[in-house]
Amino acid sequence: MKYNRQKDMLSYIREKKTVKNEELLQKFNVSIQTLRRDLNKLEEQGVVSKVYGGVVFNETRESISSVSSMKERSTANNEEKEYVGRLAAGMVQDGDVIFIDSGSTAYRMLHYMQYLKNVTVISHSIDVLQEIRGMNNIVGIGVGGVIDHNTGSFLMDTSLYTYNCNKAFISTVGISVSRNLTNTVLNEGAIKAAVMSHSAVNYIVADHSKFDVIAYNRFADFSKIDGIITDRCPDEKFVSFFENNNIKLIY
Repeated sequence: MKYNRQKDMLSYIREKKTVKNEELLQKFNVSIQTLRRDLNKLEEQGVVSKVYGGVVFNETRESISSVSSMKERSTANNEEKEYVGRLAAGMVQDGDVIFIDSGSTAYRMLHYMQYLKNVTVISHSIDVLQEIRGMNNIVGIGVGGVIDHNTGSFLMDTSLYTYNCNKAFISTVGISVSRNLTNTVLNEGAIKAAVMSHSAVNYIVADHSKFDVIAYNRFADFSKIDGIITDRCPDEKFVSFFENNNIKLIY
């Protein structure tokens, strides 16, 4: 029966992790049309993701439904986040106008921007604005609103956001091939989406722990992203997916 075939196919993909379409056609003795229907069904269930010429199993960890406090997030994976921040700072040039997000990774890039000239930083993050104090080479623009004590940022009406920038550095709770970019605070997600629509180039800054994680709020899909900055090379399914979608992987 069709259900049993899909179940067996899923077990086979889970064991192999990555499988070519030709291999599945031979293994299950089905037509290309039937294979496509089966894979579409499995992808709808979120258990696999189709990539160019094949399919990968989604080894996604449990969905995240809430965000940790800023203090907890700042101390977790500290060395990795510092490394990502240094890489992100390397993407900034003299004269840039950039947005830095409120995540515990993004603001680390300021530590490595002391020698840049005439850079303007826009942010709704309290940590980013505090870090800018005393950095005479940076013009800081704070996006105001109501303070969210848990995230350490200002929550604002996104319809009032009018700033344009040439680069945005956005944090995320989860990166998933099947579910895209997700977070756990709706207002934060709305701000991320608004910023990305006003930026010429968008980078996601995330350490390795964010890959294969899904939170409940999808704030953007990969079509909005130009690059992902992380501390180590992710699984092959991500590498292949990013290459096929012209997303630069920086690590």
